[in-house]
Amino acid sequence: MKISKSILLIFLLLGMSSPMPAQEKTAAATIGQLKNEMYRLYPTSNVDEFMDVTERLKEASLKAGDEGLFYRAWSNQASFTFMKVSRQKGMEMAKAMNEYSRQHDNKLGIYYSSLTNANQASTLRMEEDALKLFLKAIQYKQQFLPYVNAAAAYLGAAKTYYNQRQKEKVLEMTDKALAEPDLIGSHIVDAWSYRCMASMMPEGEDHREELNRNYEEWKKAKEKYKYNSTFSDLIEIYHAQVNNEYDKMLELAKDVKSPLERYNLMTHSYELLGNTKEALNCFREYKRISDSLNSAEIRRQTSEHALQLNVIRAENQAKELLLHNQTLKLAHAQDELEQRQLEEEALNLTLKNRDIELSHASIKLKNDSLDRQAQKLKLSEYQSKLEVEQSKEKIERITLWTTIGVSLLFITFLSIYLYRRSRHMKALTTAYDQLETAYEQLEQTTAAKERIESELRIARDIQMSMVPTLFPERPDIDIYASMTPAKEVGGDLYDFIINGDQLYFCVGDVSGKGVPASLLMSVAINLFRTVAKEGFPPAYVATRMNDTLTSENNNSMFVTMFIAQVDLKTGHMDFCNCGHNPPILVNELTTNGTEARFIKMEPNAPIGLWPELEYKGEFIESISGQTLLVYTDGLNEAENNKLEQFGNDRLLDVMLKNKIRSARQIIELLQEQVSNFVGEAEPSDDITMFCLRTGLNTN
Repeated sequence: MKISKSILLIFLLLGMSSPMPAQEKTAAATIGQLKNEMYRLYPTSNVDEFMDVTERLKEASLKAGDEGLFYRAWSNQASFTFMKVSRQKGMEMAKAMNEYSRQHDNKLGIYYSSLTNANQASTLRMEEDALKLFLKAIQYKQQFLPYVNAAAAYLGAAKTYYNQRQKEKVLEMTDKALAEPDLIGSHIVDAWSYRCMASMMPEGEDHREELNRNYEEWKKAKEKYKYNSTFSDLIEIYHAQVNNEYDKMLELAKDVKSPLERYNLMTHSYELLGNTKEALNCFREYKRISDSLNSAEIRRQTSEHALQLNVIRAENQAKELLLHNQTLKLAHAQDELEQRQLEEEALNLTLKNRDIELSHASIKLKNDSLDRQAQKLKLSEYQSKLEVEQSKEKIERITLWTTIGVSLLFITFLSIYLYRRSRHMKALTTAYDQLETAYEQLEQTTAAKERIESELRIARDIQMSMVPTLFPERPDIDIYASMTPAKEVGGDLYDFIINGDQLYFCVGDVSGKGVPASLLMSVAINLFRTVAKEGFPPAYVATRMNDTLTSENNNSMFVTMFIAQVDLKTGHMDFCNCGHNPPILVNELTTNGTEARFIKMEPNAPIGLWPELEYKGEFIESISGQTLLVYTDGLNEAENNKLEQFGNDRLLDVMLKNKIRSARQIIELLQEQVSNFVGEAEPSDDITMFCLRTGLNTN
């Protein structure tokens, strides 16, 4: 027995050490190629190609039993969708991954879904929530998954600690990230990026030696892995500053994207160069932008009373609509009661007519019986006359038997007739009851359908009356807009207000569809009109709307919005994007011909999603002479019968290849293009478009 066990063990070891089959080598090579493609496409904007590669990678890794790679690919899909397609779809994808992993009790899936939620919260600048989620993911990894690379979670926590100016925590998290196994290049570069940024804390001290040491490591990692971190420009600026290269620092500061950060760094650069005049000018511009972001709270109380009056007015309108609906219901119920009374009277008349018919039939039956008896009596009399010679006894016997036979025959015939009559009456009664029940059900169904259709028509008329359909006829601007609900009522909205030379406008998309979405849409329009009429900047308008909508938002509904203020004299546009699609700006006057581009914007959360958010605004120096198109995702996500979407590329192609003569012309052209593309497919979402052209005639 011991010998056989030894032999069996040798065969097992030989089998384990045998080379990998060709089929397994091919599968491993395919997975490796797809994995490299995923990391290559992640920094790009190739949505269709990235989603195709990650779907194939998920399928291949799941088939190969590599759960870690399966959930990493799914997590990258959710993060990519959240950043570059739709925040709502990205959050829904992360939620689906979390539910899937919990249903399958997979700890890897729970870890990666928690990490994805933390990254999404960090992107939305929910610092406290993001830090809790990152630390929770790290703790879960240490408890259940000690072999998993947690560098991404450590770097997410390091980012949050950096925003909170906690230097020691940043260094602790990056040390732990660099100590993780199987690190990828982006993790190494990001870790040294955070260490470089932390080297400049606290402010006012000499950080030259520490920054230069971390800078050299960051530079090596960056060149080795060909990867740029988010802080690359800022690290180069700090490096130039601590090494007294102030001219280089100024040139780098001028290329910073954020206006507030750009003027702050330029002010500091001019101070170090000794140019106090330019430093003062940049500081004034920095204060102007900073004050425009912080002055919203000072003006809050002035609009509070007007906002409350507007909310009360909206509630009264809703109560009047409810009272009108109840009146219609009472009138309809009274009509149904009168109809039932008429039907009962008709039924009583029918029953009376049937009783009369039965009475006539009974009388006729009796008459027939009397006629038979009379004939038989006559026959008996004739026979008695013919048989006079027979004895009286024989005559009486014959008469008796004849009477008995006739009686039995009559009774039999009458019994059969009454039995068949009774069965026929029961069948008629059953058929009548079934017919009456079916008629009542048909009548109730028809009435309910007509009542619902009537209420939806009234709701649609009320909703469409809330958006403006008359557009200003002025020589210096051209405005046109349209809203096409997918159902009887929808959740899209648009509005604009012209106050002198200031134009306020908004375009929004309420989550969900139908009547709940239309109700939130009406509240959002009223809130926009109330706050915008006071002349507040778009970021403050968004903040006030969010405070109001989140106070009683039990259904967790929200609205994405693009809010803007345009100076019609200069073309200057201040705007705030609240989780909405990026608008398109078309310039037909460039030296290279017509240019169309999506406006790059800072991210803000949708309105109504989280309370106590401070929304940040941006500006474009001038859109004069250009065409601005703001739309909802029902336009670029419109689908045909093959489930293909209209898409951003096709939308830009329409704007580039067609000469823009008016705002109405371009919206009607887009409606025609989308209709031709969708064909006979059912509309999947509301479509709203708002087009603005300024600086047409300044004379």
